[in-house]
Amino acid sequence: MITSSSSFVHSQLAIYHNAIKSLIFSAAQILLAMAVYYFFSLIAAKAKAFTGYLMFMEDIIQKSHFIISKGFSGSSILVLCFAILYSASSLYGTLLWGFDAPGYVMQAQNVSASTLESSLMETPAYIVNLDMNRNNLANLDQEMPHMIGANLYKAGSNYTLTQDIDRGNAEIVTPSRTQVGGRIWLDREGLSVSPDTAVTVSYITDQNGTMVAMDCPVQEVGVGVGEFWNCTVNNTFVDPLLRGIIGQPEIHWDDISDEAFDSRYLKPNRQRNIWASFGQGGGTAMMKQMFTITKGTRRHTFIETTFRTTMLTVPDVPFSSYELTDLLKRTWSTNVTEQQAPILTRLSNSILNAQNINKSFLFGTNDAHNETTTQVTWEYLTPEVGGEAVYSLLRITETNITVVRSENILAAPISFAPCNAAYANIAYGGVVTETDCALAKQGRPTQFFGQVDTSAVLILNGLGDGRSNLSAVALDEMIYEWASTNSERMNDLLLARGYIVSIDPSLVTVERSVLKPAISYLQLLLCLLALVLFGIAWLSLKLLTTSHWSSSLLLNILAPMNNRSGAPGYVYSVPDILLQETGAGKHVAVNNSLIRFDAGGSGGQLPPPPMMNYEQVPHQPKDAMTVHEGEAFLPQYMQPTSLPKP
Repeated sequence: MITSSSSFVHSQLAIYHNAIKSLIFSAAQILLAMAVYYFFSLIAAKAKAFTGYLMFMEDIIQKSHFIISKGFSGSSILVLCFAILYSASSLYGTLLWGFDAPGYVMQAQNVSASTLESSLMETPAYIVNLDMNRNNLANLDQEMPHMIGANLYKAGSNYTLTQDIDRGNAEIVTPSRTQVGGRIWLDREGLSVSPDTAVTVSYITDQNGTMVAMDCPVQEVGVGVGEFWNCTVNNTFVDPLLRGIIGQPEIHWDDISDEAFDSRYLKPNRQRNIWASFGQGGGTAMMKQMFTITKGTRRHTFIETTFRTTMLTVPDVPFSSYELTDLLKRTWSTNVTEQQAPILTRLSNSILNAQNINKSFLFGTNDAHNETTTQVTWEYLTPEVGGEAVYSLLRITETNITVVRSENILAAPISFAPCNAAYANIAYGGVVTETDCALAKQGRPTQFFGQVDTSAVLILNGLGDGRSNLSAVALDEMIYEWASTNSERMNDLLLARGYIVSIDPSLVTVERSVLKPAISYLQLLLCLLALVLFGIAWLSLKLLTTSHWSSSLLLNILAPMNNRSGAPGYVYSVPDILLQETGAGKHVAVNNSLIRFDAGGSGGQLPPPPMMNYEQVPHQPKDAMTVHEGEAFLPQYMQPTSLPKP
């Protein structure tokens, strides 16, 4: 086996079975050996070396005796070369096997994920990391299905996720409340999902120990459509804002609990999900997750994308207006025309103004449209220690949550553990592990809300260095555009993974790879070459020589009795060829006639060339010590009395 990246040498042409591959290589080996035989037969014919030709089919010992007896002659060289090349041609099949690179190919076939259910890991991982850099984007295009599908099935399953999934239909209802910002409304009782509504909430403790809230009012846009905020605040309120985890969906189970401010957040698991810490503060990254919310026998499935990019600078080194504006434009849109939106100029001026007066700035929107709710924030934050600025952070975030499937299930979830408050089950990757009882609001009546399942999470790293004060470094344009272009593809693959573990694997089509024997174009060419050489050698021998040079010794011997022309050919009525006992031992007989070579000739005449005679063996008692006249099988030579005259 060899290793090669060349498509010509690499095994690509799948073959049903290794036995067929072996037959192809063996046939090529036989054809090449016959081509060598025919080629040397042609040379022997042109050299009139009939004895050498007959030696071709003898074994190596007889060939050796012939070569030694003839010495350094044309016939001996011809037989020697034939023996070498014919032996080498018998290794042609081995040569073809040696060109395997690697000799097999993974052949894909689409199957339902339910057929691989027995191969599913007992506790599949639900978190996947995707590390990106400029050098591996092309590779990620090919390997993305494998990477997002990692640690899902047992080793050796040879499967690949596809984007072929039956998403189902999302069902929403009209809002049951107003002035609550953009939400996805799911039932008449008020079940709804929104981005984090507490992104503008921060408190400090004054000298008297009193909690003082940050003054950043949220203003409504339309009626139950969305809201926005635009605040310049003191730096003392920044620390709580930086400790918050961005991208946490907020679940409002019903209007009653919502009016009691008892909504719940879908929090990342601190033990297994790095977003529990990486989602805080600064840094450039992206997080996608699929989650489900089940209330009674009604289950809703969501896909969320959260993006964050930051620039950081130290005190006395303010952000450059150019760098700040460049980052605002590139995160607003990848379209150059849309980057000229007037709001970006106002945002840039507001941030620069906050920087000049040593304040922090927050601006954001939260709205909803049909099955999707979106939150976008632009923040300039300067944390302080002892009244001194530590650093300044420009942070831009975007959270998008979409409901993709609403369905009825056969049985409602049951409580994982008892709780004396309003609570819900918490599941990760389709496995219920705990409840949110510890986070329940005290004083509320006991109520089991339902179940929340974080089915699959994808964290993307490498989008940029959020600690830089340069826009191009903080957000890598090439990687950011690649992530934006492939966002829907990643959503589909993440949904496929989540559907397999949490919804129904029969809704997902996976690609199963089967190992198949294969040959390369190089091996195919070498097989065809053997066929072509055989055809050329066979045709040349037929056209350029008589049939004596393509017939065996037996056919040459039987030619006189087989046809009138005496030219050897196939014998359709094969005579009986036996070993006859004679007084001199066993000899070959054809139809009870011994083969006899008789020199003939007498007197002073040069005998004619020895001729082969067929003489009938007399049917009479034989003496073991007597050779009868009819059995005179040995050539009889007579020495000429004088040389012929010239």
